[in-house]
Order: sequence, then C-alpha cells, then structure tokens
Amino acid sequence: MRTTYTSADRTRAALQAAKAKRQSELRIADLTRLSLDKLIRILRRWWLQRVERHCMICADVEEQRARQAQQNVAYYQKQAAIARLARH
Repeated sequence: MRTTYTSADRTRAALQAAKAKRQSELRIADLTRLSLDKLIRILRRWWLQRVERHCMICADVEEQRARQAQQNVAYYQKQAAIARLARH
C-alpha cells in the first residue's frame, strides 16, 4: 500500500526539518558574539567527545573479538579432546 502525502504534509515536514536544523546549528550572529577562545574550546570539546565515543566503540569491538576468539579456542580444544578420546 502506498502512502500519499499532501502538500500540507510536505510543508509541515519541511518546516519541522528547518526548525530542527536551526536548533542544532550555531547561527552566524551567535558566532560573532562568541570570543575566539570560547569557540575554540567548544570545538575542542566536541572533537574530544567524538574521539572518546570512537575509542569506546573500538574498545567494545576489540573486547567482542577477544571473547569470540576465546570461545573458538575452547571449542577447538574440546573437539580435539573428543577426537583423542574417540581414537582410544
């Protein structure tokens, strides 16, 4: 089933998107009122938070890989023990 959108729906969606964009961005007027040092601190804090999130994600992925590797080693050790027992 296909959803049809009226022009009012499209206009409402466009207005909501524009409002969200305005709220999430610093306006040029706000930037001119900020001192350069404060702007640099804001950018540096944003960058460090971004790097921290990235590092936390990488650490989680590495932990999952290590856990999976340990499970694989245990599985193959178990299979080898079963094969040794089957030979005797």
